[in-house]
Amino acid sequence: MVQTALKVIDRRGVDALTLKDLAVRTGVSPGAPYHHFSDRSELLAVIAQEGFELLESAMKQASETALQTPAANLQALGCAYIAFAVSHRGHFKVMFRGDLQGKESVAHSQAGERAFQLLCDAVQACQAAGAAPKGNPEPWVLHAWATVHGLSTLLVDGSLKKISIAPDQLPQLITSLGTQMFSAMALASRKK
Repeated sequence: MVQTALKVIDRRGVDALTLKDLAVRTGVSPGAPYHHFSDRSELLAVIAQEGFELLESAMKQASETALQTPAANLQALGCAYIAFAVSHRGHFKVMFRGDLQGKESVAHSQAGERAFQLLCDAVQACQAAGAAPKGNPEPWVLHAWATVHGLSTLLVDGSLKKISIAPDQLPQLITSLGTQMFSAMALASRKK
């Protein structure tokens, strides 16, 4: 049922998903989905949890294979985030929905926190290495996250038709620009 739900979400959006339609698409009785999920929100929360677990795994794998500098690690995490979004569009469309707030399981919350912590740790490592400005890491974490999340959303939604850069080149380009900006700002703050 989850895989069928993901296909519906990917093709038609989250709002098109209903448990009744899911039952029809999977060839089960109309009440069968309710044996697994109390309502649509619970199904979406399961999808979000699975998505965060997959994202965390992708980010960890990227970190393990990145060049051993903090900036390269941060860039690899960003590229992994974008690649995850593009290859798991159904999950990505569900994971950050505001209407799931308060409906997450402990496992769901923990999976999201672990993925976010990888980013926090990478930014703090950049700061320690002088590849990001010193001080409170939160603004830099937010900037890095907003950049890759924004590009991911634009790619998933197909909103980059006016951009001449090939979509497969954008993750590396945008994350590289981000780490270069962090380094330049760190250098400028040391000169003050």
